[in-house]
Amino acid sequence: MISSETSSQDVISPLSPEGMGFRIRRPGLLALTGIRFFAASYVVIFHTRVAAILYEHRLVLIGNFFRNGFLAVPLFFVLSGFILAYTYEGQIRSKADRVHFWEARIARIWPTYLLSLFLSSIPGFVVPPLGAALATILMVQAWNPWNPNLAGTWNMVCWTLSVEAFFYLVFPWLQVWLERLGRSWLLRLLGAVLFLGVACNVSWHSLGSEMYPGIFRFIPFPIIHLPEFVAGVILGNLFLHSTGVQRPGRWTYVALAVTIASLMLPTGPWTSVALIGLSGLVYCLASERTLLSQILSTKLAVLGGGISYAMYLLQTPVRSWVHGVAAEYSRIPWQLVVVPIVLTCLSLVVFLYFENPARRFLRSLFGRLSVGKTA
Repeated sequence: MISSETSSQDVISPLSPEGMGFRIRRPGLLALTGIRFFAASYVVIFHTRVAAILYEHRLVLIGNFFRNGFLAVPLFFVLSGFILAYTYEGQIRSKADRVHFWEARIARIWPTYLLSLFLSSIPGFVVPPLGAALATILMVQAWNPWNPNLAGTWNMVCWTLSVEAFFYLVFPWLQVWLERLGRSWLLRLLGAVLFLGVACNVSWHSLGSEMYPGIFRFIPFPIIHLPEFVAGVILGNLFLHSTGVQRPGRWTYVALAVTIASLMLPTGPWTSVALIGLSGLVYCLASERTLLSQILSTKLAVLGGGISYAMYLLQTPVRSWVHGVAAEYSRIPWQLVVVPIVLTCLSLVVFLYFENPARRFLRSLFGRLSVGKTA
């Protein structure tokens, strides 16, 4: 159970940062935490037969919506960039600041990431070859354009964390550069980045990229998805330029409607148009005080956002476990009832009794090492 004294940074999803070793502690953006639970659930449903069944019943638009569940990944990338900019704006000025930032990132994402790899090897403790295993442990498996399928080694969904690791690597320099730009230039850059993302259909590219024609098969996944992350970072800086506080408004619902409409489009050349709606939704949830933002900021929604990281990473082992004991796994009740219940319960336990303690331990360890270096 999360106490009322727990800060919003402590309950925010592990894909979001914490201000370890930094001076400014801005208020948590709870609605952006709450939406993570729905994004993770969207991915979980995407990996079921729901879309196929809806198509069989000629419910094409709804079928398209669930078939596009992989677009929750670009949402996570935009969210990550936004929260990083919001948390670290004005605080990365030296090599020591960059090191503190990377330490905070490792403490936040690595323990549960490693746990997901271990659980993906159960039963039988089957692990990939040594090279692939090391690349996955070090979170660089998605950086290899000559072997894109390496990205799905061990735990398939971990390829997105490998992409995030690259974003974390470049963020300190990106953020410092963006801080030098005024609001008008940030808006121009945002337009250019979104245009690039849609024109290149970056959100469509994921595992199995060898099927994509042209130059994209030779570009590492982190580079392909960089426009989504950069859009989030720019939006975070724009939010701070607008005083960084919530105001009453209705643009949230416009952005939500645009997002839902774009998610109902057929998967194909214009898939990444959803990036525009997703980016607008993230910004509006942070900047506007609406009924939707209030619902996403409730304790239950924030807790759901807290467990969303574990949900996302542990869906692969949980599905394999349930599949192993259920002869009729392909039936919807197993995929939409049993798997979500097991996954949610396991994720809650991991979040409270492994993820948070491991994060605090690593933060303390990095802090002691830092003190030792300066002593």
